[in-house]
Amino acid sequence: MKMKAGVRELRRALVGLSTVAMLAAAPAQAQLSSATIKGQITQSGAPAAPATLVVASNTATGYNYRTTTAADGSYVLTGLPPGEYAIKVGGQTTEKLTLAIGQTASLDLSVGAADPANMAQVVILGSAARRDVKTSEVGTSVSRAQIESLPQVSRNFLAFADLAPGVRFDVEAKTGYGSLQGGSQNQDNVNVFIDGVGQKNYILRGGMSGLNSSRGNPFPQSAVAEYKVVSQNYKAEFDQVSSTAITAITKSGTNQLHGDVFFDRTGANLTAYDPFQKKRKEEGVDRPRYSQKQYGATLGGPIKEDVMHYFVAYEGKRIDTPRQVVAQRQDLLPNAGIVPSLLAQAGSATSKFKEDLVLGKLTTRIGEDHLVELSTRIRRENDLVPEDFKLSVPGNEKDRKNDETRFDLKHEFTRGDFLNEARIGYEKFHWNPSAAQSAPYVKYVVSPSNETKNVVDVLFTGGSPDSQDRMQKGLSFSDSLTWTGLAGHTIKGGAKIKKVDFDLYGTSRSIDIRREMIDNVTGIPRVFEISPALAPTGVSYVDRQYGIYLQDDWKVTKQLELNLGLRWDYETNMLNDSYVTPADRAGLFGKQDPRAGAPAGQTYAQSLAKGGVTIGDYISTGSNRKSFKDAWQPRVGMSYDVFGNSNTVFFAGAGRAYDRTIANAALDELQKNSQPGGEIWLIRSEHELPYTDQFSLGVRQALGAWNTEAGATVSRSRNQFNWFGGNRDVNGGWGNASPTDPMFSSVPGYGTLILGDFISQAKTSSAYLKGDKPFSTTSGWGLAATYTYSKGETTNKEWTNDLFNWTYGRYAHSWNPSTNVERHRLVMAGMSDRLLPFGIMLSSKVTLGSGLPYRITDCSKGFSACVSRKGDGGSFREVDLAMAKDIGVGFGKVSLRLDVLNVFNTINYAGYDAWGGGPATNNPNYLGGDNVKLGTPGEVGGPMRTVKLSARYAF
Repeated sequence: MKMKAGVRELRRALVGLSTVAMLAAAPAQAQLSSATIKGQITQSGAPAAPATLVVASNTATGYNYRTTTAADGSYVLTGLPPGEYAIKVGGQTTEKLTLAIGQTASLDLSVGAADPANMAQVVILGSAARRDVKTSEVGTSVSRAQIESLPQVSRNFLAFADLAPGVRFDVEAKTGYGSLQGGSQNQDNVNVFIDGVGQKNYILRGGMSGLNSSRGNPFPQSAVAEYKVVSQNYKAEFDQVSSTAITAITKSGTNQLHGDVFFDRTGANLTAYDPFQKKRKEEGVDRPRYSQKQYGATLGGPIKEDVMHYFVAYEGKRIDTPRQVVAQRQDLLPNAGIVPSLLAQAGSATSKFKEDLVLGKLTTRIGEDHLVELSTRIRRENDLVPEDFKLSVPGNEKDRKNDETRFDLKHEFTRGDFLNEARIGYEKFHWNPSAAQSAPYVKYVVSPSNETKNVVDVLFTGGSPDSQDRMQKGLSFSDSLTWTGLAGHTIKGGAKIKKVDFDLYGTSRSIDIRREMIDNVTGIPRVFEISPALAPTGVSYVDRQYGIYLQDDWKVTKQLELNLGLRWDYETNMLNDSYVTPADRAGLFGKQDPRAGAPAGQTYAQSLAKGGVTIGDYISTGSNRKSFKDAWQPRVGMSYDVFGNSNTVFFAGAGRAYDRTIANAALDELQKNSQPGGEIWLIRSEHELPYTDQFSLGVRQALGAWNTEAGATVSRSRNQFNWFGGNRDVNGGWGNASPTDPMFSSVPGYGTLILGDFISQAKTSSAYLKGDKPFSTTSGWGLAATYTYSKGETTNKEWTNDLFNWTYGRYAHSWNPSTNVERHRLVMAGMSDRLLPFGIMLSSKVTLGSGLPYRITDCSKGFSACVSRKGDGGSFREVDLAMAKDIGVGFGKVSLRLDVLNVFNTINYAGYDAWGGGPATNNPNYLGGDNVKLGTPGEVGGPMRTVKLSARYAF
């Protein structure tokens, strides 16, 4: 029965795909995973004859790509994998040309007279070395040389994405989680495309699995050939992204057998203490010994030369993250009762992490017209995560699995001026944290007065209450057609259909959670608060996604090019649209408001309406949730080559890009409402999609070997999903709540009312200047530098967590500094094999920032007098270095390498205390007086000095 249903689903999807593809039938080259060459061919000073054959031959694989000239002698070669090519015209060959991902190379060629006795070489007239100059996109290419040479510890290929204007890639020092952010937009609105396939994850934050939720990497770095970061004005082919887009190409097998093995290590003896580790060492708990090991291998080569090739990559990571478990307020604890045995559980501990990554790829050329590529990616993670980094004793952890499996089958058909690319893809993500032990979760606390106020957490024991089993499975079909038959136009269009199955289950309290007060005299604990375990609940539902696009890259004149694109996306069931609000919750609002002061006959809904909350908009009947159908996305741009030689190019662009809300919102709503007498969580029935409007203007200028660029960008994001406090008092107001707090209480018998809506906005304005001198073996050095001035703002008021905006609706609309955007940021990266003796490659990355803004809630004068304070955090400074030496051995070479992150051991504070409570709350970080407005560093925001040792053998 399941097989028949699957066949019907496949048949339905294929019919729908073919229908949409026909509707999209005139098709541009946005180049998610390929490159383009276009230009003019002259012969003896005149345009080449129509239908002159032009062939690009890949020197590594032997694959040939063909086209013919138009009536005016122009030509376009599309769909070329990045790599080295020789261009042949009429049997004559150019010098070799290297193409990068997403590049459109302008290559005008001059061919000698058609004299068989004098076959002169083709002469390149265009500037192929000037990459990405005739485009309206704002972004940066990261080469394989930079990926391999620039210093880093994690082997995360995204670590160099911040070379693009307005882009941040941060690794949280305490957890090791990486995050990718563009301006002040939501981190969920990024997307990473690998070999043209979007890696969007709908059940975790961060845009893709492996970001924001993992100490590991999203992809094996050894398999990445190069990538491009597009921070503004991507073309119509890009979907489900409204912030930063990354498009990467993986390595493929060639006609030569190549491979490598590597191992690297860092650990306690190679890493400096941070200030908090030093403090805990002084308190008697030293940092334990720990290590981080990474290892892997690649192998690629021919199965049949010029026809079929394979490539395989494996990377493993093993991390022991150090923890210093320190009991708090030991001055209040007697040496009696439970205290001695409890304190014995504190001390040094490590949290273990294990990851395995695999990529397999098979490519074959069938005749001159067909190319088939099959790839698979497997990712497996096990992570032991403490409930609290400092207070959880060993065992008070969750065992978290974070797995991913992908398959992708691509077929390319080329015939004359047509290129068709068809894909079938499968994906499966599985997120499964569960308790490492089943004992109740106990939070031991102490108070100076033995009363249940002004309590301080001492230590946490028992199991983890977090038990989730979330699954996302997707089957996708897509087709794109590129046509270059109209002179001056590269037209591309396509369609995609995707079926996504969600299985979202679990509970936030799989075991009892207890708070136990330790008596100051006897040391005997007593339970004063208990939250009983909750049965797991969940939902399974199906979402279908549809997208079509059309892009025309129109070369109006030799100097002017227009990029004209339009995209439309639609999905049927983003947030469990068949959900029905439980009757006990829905029935509350039509009844008399039972709270004191409510006039007779005034319902709870009418009380909320006085405060601007129309609660009926949030009650789901199972049929009233509406999918968003108006996701039309025009994307236009232009570039003007002033002198026609690619040296001075002005560019501009504008466009709209839609994304989506992650599915966890639907699970939160269901789980909270399944608790009898618990909180009330409701999502607005009229769904919208988050989107960003982008605008850019700039100029690119060649200065000798340097490529420079100056520009300005503006982005405005709307419809970001937020949870906010929905309750109001009987007069529609906020009662006695602090100016920075919502009305948490609901009607008697129930918890707080939380509403989910597409309300948050963000905006970023920036100006940037960047320069790039590409590395070459001839010059022996390369340098890239990007300076960005940004002003980022958001409508979120108090909390740095951008999913919650608790006091939304209390004040008139206002803008607040984004805590994700520095005002000034400079990133530089360089490499040279000439500065040190013996051919040692020296590379460096320097990151300088003015500091992230912060917002804290200052309750130092009492909870009824809390006020919001904001300011700029401390500046960020990090200098990283790496040195590598290659030594020839047998048929290959051995590479020995030393990476040093944060050479000067600069302390970059982050995580400012978001409460600021004064002495009355026993906040140990309270600064006192007016100094609270400066914030209090709560953690270190970057690595302390870290040394990594590496060895690699390649052949």
